[in-house]
Amino acid sequence: MKAKLLLCLIMSTVLPLVAAQPSPAANLSEQVARFERQLVKSGYVWQLGTESVTDLNKSYCNGLVYSAMWPNPQAPTIVTGMPEVPGQAPNTNPGATWRLRQDEAVVIIGVTPPPLAYFSFDLTMLRGSLSTGPLLWVSVGDPISNRTVRTTGSTPYDRPFALVITGNRRTQAEVNKMLAAAGLGGATNDVTIPQAMFRLGLDEGSDQFFLGTRTAVPKPGFEQARDDYLAAPPLRVFRVRPKSSSKDESQPVYAPDPLPVPQLRVSGTGTTELDLNPALQLLRQRIIDEYPDYEAQDVPVERAFEESYPGLQENLLIYPPILGVGAYSYDARYLMSPNFTLPDGSFIVAYGTNHVATGKASYASVAVYVDPKAALTLVTKHHLELQGSARDFIGDQPDADNFYAWSFSRAGSSGPTGPHVTALPATDTDFCQPYGTNTEVDMNTVRFVGRAYVEPATKTRPALSELLLDRLLLFTPK
Repeated sequence: MKAKLLLCLIMSTVLPLVAAQPSPAANLSEQVARFERQLVKSGYVWQLGTESVTDLNKSYCNGLVYSAMWPNPQAPTIVTGMPEVPGQAPNTNPGATWRLRQDEAVVIIGVTPPPLAYFSFDLTMLRGSLSTGPLLWVSVGDPISNRTVRTTGSTPYDRPFALVITGNRRTQAEVNKMLAAAGLGGATNDVTIPQAMFRLGLDEGSDQFFLGTRTAVPKPGFEQARDDYLAAPPLRVFRVRPKSSSKDESQPVYAPDPLPVPQLRVSGTGTTELDLNPALQLLRQRIIDEYPDYEAQDVPVERAFEESYPGLQENLLIYPPILGVGAYSYDARYLMSPNFTLPDGSFIVAYGTNHVATGKASYASVAVYVDPKAALTLVTKHHLELQGSARDFIGDQPDADNFYAWSFSRAGSSGPTGPHVTALPATDTDFCQPYGTNTEVDMNTVRFVGRAYVEPATKTRPALSELLLDRLLLFTPK
């Protein structure tokens, strides 16, 4: 009886304390206030940036971008906007891209997303106009992802963190010191802009940068939490710099102190999917045999995009259907088919290894796009949705759950049916009508894209040589 009484007393004391603990988001304003006090103390000034979710399909239909450039709606992206500095050359893409003085830094203090298969803070450099193209759009380095982010806790999710973007060693050291004083020392993540590869500055010839926060595939039960995060991102963005005595703040206060090019994480483990190739070939044949009234044609699926640093040196522009570098993320492998015609009455079946099931990725997806130039998303399916779909054809095989097979159909009831079939809109569908515009879109021409993000063992993209490539079959009536 005494033990029970003691337990009740302990619980009645502890539970209110637990309930009273403030959430990480609630602590955000206090961490921000501490950091602002440190900025003043250190002789820095700042401007506040913005965070907004982008929808490139909508932007294209509304005439804001020259192409959607194969967006991924399963990974909604939060875009960081930055105010201009007095005296600087105007930004080419206001609200999206920004220049940075060589002694400035961009600082984010916030809370990381809820449990997701993948999230990242991905800094890219973009030369050109989003409204007219073409673009040179390259990654600055490895993203900060849920596999690598430093937070105030043992989990990457729903925890306070800080991000510092700069190319100046002295600025980085001073800002890190301020964040440590604000209580975020162990949760600070540095992102380097190497001046050996990029031109910092505020004149017309300087590079412009784009920071996107990707949020891909909530873990089961966290769908609403991800939606809430996107609706009101708990992120405070600062543009900070040492205080200048001049009204024209475009000139640096600190002498150049460039940071070196950071080392990229190395892909590849030696573990391969290639031993699964016999089962892949069996899957292909079983799919073909299932539809004897249709002519089956293999559509090639190949590596898409050049990697960012080679693409930067070669000035490879993205101008759909030209791929260029295409904002290549060092966390991902991209596979892509050519553009091809998918008329009404036909269908395609995408199949291959589920790279998450084989352990070669943290997040994987397949998608169908329309219009060679607009490159708009028609439909996309992620690894959780694809799981078990290959059992429709190879359910008698022990490795069936390492594969997927998904149909995208314009054949109606005469084509494939079942839970692993997505009906595509007909070729005469007005794609932009839901966005309130009548922008013309070529619905007849499609393209397939496969994605594989972050092998858990290496915390970066899987090695292409260790993957079985996604495959595609086009079926047309005989």
